Amino acid sequence: MIIPDVHRFGSMMLLSATAFSLAACSSAVTPEKLAMIKPNMTPSQVEAILGRPTSIEQSESLDQLVNGEVDHYPAPNGEGRVVFVNKTVFKAEFVQGAKS
Repeated sequence: MIIPDVHRFGSMMLLSATAFSLAACSSAVTPEKLAMIKPNMTPSQVEAILGRPTSIEQSESLDQLVNGEVDHYPAPNGEGRVVFVNKTVFKAEFVQGAKS
């Protein structure tokens, strides 16, 4: 009976490690991917290239005519930031050493 439990535990550990590895690979932005982000792109176009951001900051003017958003994408040595104004890309940048 000990062998099946050990086998099950090993299988679960392998599955967990694989899922963690895949998540880690998909969450880091690369300079090449960030360079593909151009002004006037939509959030869905950016997400198709970079995936979902790990965090989003939003703001808008008092008259609500201008809204802004900063999407954060982690990387091992900093983070990618995509700035949207009125739902289109204003700029994309890599901030060295920053943490999301």
